[in-house]
Amino acid sequence: MMRSKSLRQSAGFTLVELMVALTIGLVLALAISLSMLSMGRQFRVVGGTSAAQVNAQLALSLIDSAGRTAGAGLFNNGQPVCPAFNAWYSGTVVANGVPLLPARITDGGTDTAPDTLVFSASNAIGPLSAMPVLAPMGASDDPITVSESGSIAVNDLAIVGVPGSVGVPCTLFQVTAVNIDTTGLTCGGNANSCKALSHQASGDYNPPAGTFTNEPRYGFSNAGLVVGPAAVMGLGTGFRQEAFAVICETLVQYNAFTDTPACSTGPLSFTGGANALVTDVVMMQAQYGISNAANSDVVTDWVDATAASGWNNPTAANVGRIKAVRVVIVSRSKEPAPELVTPATCDNGAGVVNVGPCSFRDAQAPVIDLSSTSVPAGRSWRNYRYRVQQAVIPLRNVIWSN
Repeated sequence: MMRSKSLRQSAGFTLVELMVALTIGLVLALAISLSMLSMGRQFRVVGGTSAAQVNAQLALSLIDSAGRTAGAGLFNNGQPVCPAFNAWYSGTVVANGVPLLPARITDGGTDTAPDTLVFSASNAIGPLSAMPVLAPMGASDDPITVSESGSIAVNDLAIVGVPGSVGVPCTLFQVTAVNIDTTGLTCGGNANSCKALSHQASGDYNPPAGTFTNEPRYGFSNAGLVVGPAAVMGLGTGFRQEAFAVICETLVQYNAFTDTPACSTGPLSFTGGANALVTDVVMMQAQYGISNAANSDVVTDWVDATAASGWNNPTAANVGRIKAVRVVIVSRSKEPAPELVTPATCDNGAGVVNVGPCSFRDAQAPVIDLSSTSVPAGRSWRNYRYRVQQAVIPLRNVIWSN
């Protein structure tokens, strides 16, 4: 009897017990695996959102830097050198009387389309003083006679115009020769010495005569077909039109004077020398900050660059009223969530209703509408999380020129 009891006490688990234990173990393993997968996915979502936010902040800092130097070399005596300009580059007309603004906003056309922002400036180093034109030009491609006050060299770029004029475009040119006259014989009777800046039709920037619709002959004063008082502004070795746009849900930076970028996907790439700053950017909106008068630096209104506002093509008088721009960049998470994580609308409390997140809190804030952004099948724009970056950028060269 004692031997039989010992055998029963040393017996192992039954088959039923093993199956129950195995089932419990599998359930626990499955629960842990699902939890780890969920945590991993959440980590990717949070990490991707954080990275998008940091990248958008860095991109906005580049826009801010470009905006603060906008207009350098384009003002003289508190006035824009010209309301519009003619420009040629590498055998192609870049501008034929196109408005020349320190900061130019091209409206996307609707609230669902991003705006494009272009900052124009010289890259010259040192004082950007004007050189008055002293003698009338006989033809539009003749040398331009200026004072010796400014520093300019062969191969430098320059722009000549009549500050404060209406309807007289500037002309961008490249200096091909500098001839100094210390006798005053060619200085138009307006100085004892001067220098003639040749801009022969050669290289990338000097077109043949007759290229532009309006090719002014510049001079010391108005006289017949000659317009004045004209001035030449040296631009150094480059004329910068630094552009920022959202293309293929990527914020890109490029030179609008020489490039018109396009994108392709799979993999994502850009033509035209565009520099991709940050991906997963779905919207950029910009507005002009305007004053009541050109001689005031107080921003009284924020306006969209639309035909309805009248600021899609500012007049020469209104260019000087643009004192600042403000920019909104909207980035989104890398991956969509399975549920709707963003509210359908956002009311900024001042009467502006956005289909998406809000930006500035005033009643003139730009409208954000994300309803047309591209999403995977079975998802909507509301399955993504968004971050809004915004900045107000004063146009220092415009303000200082007052």
